[in-house]
Amino acid sequence: MTATPQDSSPQIVLEALGMTKMYGAQIALKDVTFRVRRCAVNVLIGENGAGKSTLMRLLAGAEQASAGEIVMDGHVLHLRSPRDAAAAGIEIVHQELSVLDNLNVAENIFAGRELVHAGILVDQVNEEERSGRALSNIGMPMDVQAMQFPADKLSLGCRQLVELARSLAHQAKILILDEPTSALSSAESSVLFRVIEDLKSRGVAIIYISHRLHELLYLGDYFTVLRDGRVVGEGKRGQVDRTWIVERMSGRSPGAAVATRIRLQPTEPVLEVANLSSHQQGRPAVNGVSFSIGKGEVVGIYGLLGSGRTELMEALAGLRKPETGVVKLCGNRVTLDNVATTIRAGITLAPEDRQKDGLVPDLSIRENISLASLTEFSRHGFLARGDEAARAKESAAQVQISAFDLELPVTTLSGGNQQKVVLARCLMRRPFVLLLDEPTRGVDVRAKADIYAVLRELAEKGLSILFTSSEMEETHLLADRVLVMARGSISAEFAAAALTDEALFAAASPALEAQA
Repeated sequence: MTATPQDSSPQIVLEALGMTKMYGAQIALKDVTFRVRRCAVNVLIGENGAGKSTLMRLLAGAEQASAGEIVMDGHVLHLRSPRDAAAAGIEIVHQELSVLDNLNVAENIFAGRELVHAGILVDQVNEEERSGRALSNIGMPMDVQAMQFPADKLSLGCRQLVELARSLAHQAKILILDEPTSALSSAESSVLFRVIEDLKSRGVAIIYISHRLHELLYLGDYFTVLRDGRVVGEGKRGQVDRTWIVERMSGRSPGAAVATRIRLQPTEPVLEVANLSSHQQGRPAVNGVSFSIGKGEVVGIYGLLGSGRTELMEALAGLRKPETGVVKLCGNRVTLDNVATTIRAGITLAPEDRQKDGLVPDLSIRENISLASLTEFSRHGFLARGDEAARAKESAAQVQISAFDLELPVTTLSGGNQQKVVLARCLMRRPFVLLLDEPTRGVDVRAKADIYAVLRELAEKGLSILFTSSEMEETHLLADRVLVMARGSISAEFAAAALTDEALFAAASPALEAQA
């Protein structure tokens, strides 16, 4: 493919032309063209799974496209690694922080690109001077002594700003910001917005990704919307508003609601949560949360990154001990000391990241399914393998796992079937409450439909389900009732019949405070 830009505007500094990315048979991006303009904030919008992160990994050199090319200032780039992208002037501040806890601030800013004397010794003085300038430019002045402390002494917000300073210290021409305010306070976000305006005035092109619509509308100059790996909308400041974004992200008008099953009227409460609070690095990740779930009720928690939704699920699952709050299950108080305690009580969690937290890759499918239930099959210190295998097979069938043999490694399964393995392990415990953190993240359409069908059937049989999702359509499809979280608290509650995309966005995106 040759470089044939369709837009000859002199403002364009980079074009990703016809980008397609395949993961096996799964299409993550399909013929996407994305143009980045100099001296502007280029907003990239889409729900989880829309293809935003995949496109950014291609632009940052972390992965290579299956088809398409990247053109910068008229020259085709061959980005085989992040180092190639950095050499071209493309820097990325990732959603997941990559600050190294054991290094100090200056060492973090120059990690992998150290300044050296004669190619041998690290020029520590020069690194500290340049780090100090970069930090001052983003409103985070720090003296040399303070820069000597390990990064793990910094707050989450300061660590995010160090990530930004790292990019600025290396003279980025194109700066990719992926959910940059997720860990920032309002004051820190205001500083970031001023930095962005300053960078624009100095000729830097900003690619900005966020679920927070007020930020996008406040900052954005050009807007591109992805849905299902394809570009479904492009616009610029003055043409774009909240309704425009919602319609293109979801494929529906903002007032549209989706009803897909008979909504059951909940009976007695199964799970009751009162004033639950949990802190992370000195900040309230979960702040005074109270709610209840009835028998057979499916309750969704919708929230943006940093809203506290995952932290709430972890607290209920015993992964983090709350500072305050009372949790009752079937009328009895539950102590959230650890995971084993909550599992025995009847609460199980399918975590957000199945690869990191949900699966043991060295074990078979059967072993992964029965991992949390082994004590049930212990007979005088020995494992009753026949009973264990039979129950694992039963759980696998319940969630429709497609596998020739449950003794195969779990890594031989597709992403959707791996997710079903995690779900099967939870159900094998026969819980009263099933917690699902992003239950269909990274799975294909067919696997999603299978998981939805399983969850509806479980609810109809009386299982209480609490799930989180950042996908509006999924929230509509599954929930009898939706709780919206923002800044660690529940900001709104909706019955399924009253739920609209616009209402979800408004409740999940607190009003933008006046900018200094």
